[in-house]
Amino acid sequence: MSSGSNILFDETTVFRSLGKGELTFKEAFDEILNYIKADKNSSYKISIGTDSQVSGKTYFVTCIHVHRVGKGAIGFLHKSVLQRPIRNLREKIYMETCITLQLAYLFDEERIGMIYDALGKKGITFEFHIDIGRKGETKVLINEMVGMVKGLNFVPKIKPDSFCASCFANRYTKAI
Repeated sequence: MSSGSNILFDETTVFRSLGKGELTFKEAFDEILNYIKADKNSSYKISIGTDSQVSGKTYFVTCIHVHRVGKGAIGFLHKSVLQRPIRNLREKIYMETCITLQLAYLFDEERIGMIYDALGKKGITFEFHIDIGRKGETKVLINEMVGMVKGLNFVPKIKPDSFCASCFANRYTKAI
């Protein structure tokens, strides 16, 4: 959801499921829980990340990727737009990270507890994917962006391990 120069997430934010069409965050979370409950003997990685594309405006794609390790995955995408182009790299990466942070906050203690109740703490990893890496211009932003997310219940990942942002979301920003 876009609001002027802000991008906001709440339970009613609409995501597109690659298999189920449009769902609110609440409905997407229910799909995640059902997916986990369908195979409690597997381990899971829940990853979130954002990528952006700049033209006359800045387009963001934020993703939730639920990987049943070795057995497939489900994914959810949210597209939003900022009505101005972001040309500064630090601002662009900061915005991507802040948008992902907002989504991470929707995975509150109650929701994470529901996932743990369905599976147990041993079989689940929560990852926060940031579209930065040790090569290229973004390397100077690693400490700053990773520091922003360390207090969450998510493990920060950067390239080449941040596929949710750098591959999954990136694929759908190119389609805008």
